[in-house]
Amino acid sequence: MKKILIVDDDQINRKLLATMLSKQKGYVVEEAQNGVEALSKLTPDTALVLLDLIMPVMDGLTFLQRYRIEKPECANVPILVLTTDDSKKIEAKNLGAKEVIIKPINPVEIMEKIATYLED
Repeated sequence: MKKILIVDDDQINRKLLATMLSKQKGYVVEEAQNGVEALSKLTPDTALVLLDLIMPVMDGLTFLQRYRIEKPECANVPILVLTTDDSKKIEAKNLGAKEVIIKPINPVEIMEKIATYLED
C-alpha cells in the first residue's frame, strides 16, 4: 500500500482527491489541513504528497522550504503541487515540487501523474 498525503485547507478538495485515490488499488490516503499538520504527518513511508499552496497557518511554499530541513529523511518524497495560482509555478518548482498542476484538476491527468511517480 502506498501512502499519499493530501495537504489542502479545503475539506471538499481533500475529500474529492481522497475519493479518487481510494478507488485505486494500493493507495492509502492521509489528510492534512495545512503545512504544519503535513510536516507532522510526513514520514519516510509517505509515497507522494499532493500539496495546495494557499493555506492558513503554513502555506505550501513554506512547507516546501521547510520539509527538507525538518524531515531530511523525507527529502526524496515526490511533491505534486495543486494550485489555482499559476504565478507560483516557477517558485514551487524551484523549491522542489516535481509537478505543478493548476486547479481545477482533471481527474484523469492527476491519476496519470500520480501513477508515474508511484510505479515500482
